Amino acid sequence: MSVPRDRPVRGQALFAVASVVFLVGAMAWLDRSGTKAPAPLPPGTAASGAWFCPHGGGSDLSVALYLANPGSTTVRARVTELGSDPAKAPESYDVPGGSTVRIDQVPKDRGAATYVEYFGGWIGAGWVASTDEGVGAEPCAADAARRWFLVDGTTQLGEEAYVIVANPFAVAAVMNVILYTSDRAPIRDSEWTDLVVPARRSTALHLNTKVEGEPVVAAAIEVSVGRVAAASLGVSDRTKVRSALGWTEPTAKATFPLMQGSGQIELLLLSTGGESIRFGATALSEGQPRPAGGLTEQEHAPAAARTYAIPVEPGPVAIDLFTLEHAQVIGALRARGPGEDLGATAGAIAASGSWLVLPATSLGPATPGAVLVNDGDTDVVATVQLLPHEGGTAAAPVTVRVAAHSAAAVPREFWASAPGAAMLVRSEGGPLFALAASTSGGSGGAQGYALSMGVPFPSTS
Repeated sequence: MSVPRDRPVRGQALFAVASVVFLVGAMAWLDRSGTKAPAPLPPGTAASGAWFCPHGGGSDLSVALYLANPGSTTVRARVTELGSDPAKAPESYDVPGGSTVRIDQVPKDRGAATYVEYFGGWIGAGWVASTDEGVGAEPCAADAARRWFLVDGTTQLGEEAYVIVANPFAVAAVMNVILYTSDRAPIRDSEWTDLVVPARRSTALHLNTKVEGEPVVAAAIEVSVGRVAAASLGVSDRTKVRSALGWTEPTAKATFPLMQGSGQIELLLLSTGGESIRFGATALSEGQPRPAGGLTEQEHAPAAARTYAIPVEPGPVAIDLFTLEHAQVIGALRARGPGEDLGATAGAIAASGSWLVLPATSLGPATPGAVLVNDGDTDVVATVQLLPHEGGTAAAPVTVRVAAHSAAAVPREFWASAPGAAMLVRSEGGPLFALAASTSGGSGGAQGYALSMGVPFPSTS
């Protein structure tokens, strides 16, 4: 009776041995050939995203938010206004393909901001903040981040400098703020240490309350909990109003386009490191490239924010900033317009083959202008198209040739055909930079002046 039971045992043993041999062979084969990567998931078909617009507000400011759709199908946008009080329910807008939508706001808070979500396609967003005598404009930020650097602050007599911080998310953000000046040690104030920005709120940091009498005050924001978006806001009797979006990372190279300026340009630089750095700047215009303001191997002090004067010249121009030995800096540019109003821009770090340039004019009589910059070694031809409001008209697309290492202006009369339209720029032959540099009429003959960098957009839009 024991023999019948022994056969299954021997069969199970042989099966176990065979399994081990198979497993060892399989492992050896995998070791030689490697594991096969899983197939990628198919891309999503419903595009969506968000823009963060820390424009500021107050009784002296009105804000126009521009949404532009370079695509062919309508995109739904959901707009939420942020301030010191809990956010109200968002409002929805349809942005038809090939058009620009303007949304007028009168935000009461100095620290006001707007959160834009979009669905079903890609749109760009930017703002224009204006008073009776001044205009400030910038594109909205494409991302929130945990680090921000803002250079365009000044707290001299008659100047009020703010940093607008927006937190549109459902959890509070916690951050530390460090201020930098030309000669003082970095300023850390207990009120701005572990500073909380509640969920779905925005706030204004008034730099004058921490440091006065400085021609340039830069702010570094380090977020320990959450993410935010930040921009500077300058308001005063003398310079009217200006805005500049912050940077999220330092860099060794940046470009700052400009047009319609007068007087002199101020190149603003911040270094947060513990050692001096050296930098230079090249002026790209319609002529030959040349050093800008004699800045070739200029030394910049450690942990300092300083301003460097550059003589302005007529026509389109760009200041090409570079550092030596790959040193890291943060920059911005200020320039006076034809009147007393200053414009400011954070510039751009990288060129692109496709740009969306949002308007930079207020409702008064306006002279919209745009600058195209080619810092490459070959000539570029740009096709420029306007995206008017739904049912509106605009001039037919034009082409602009931008020679290597130069700047060119979009024909003035082209954008004047629809000053409230966004501008679509596509280049052939190489990437470029694009910026709006516009003037607007105000009360008593005042001329507002604003600079607004374009935003790169996906080529599939």
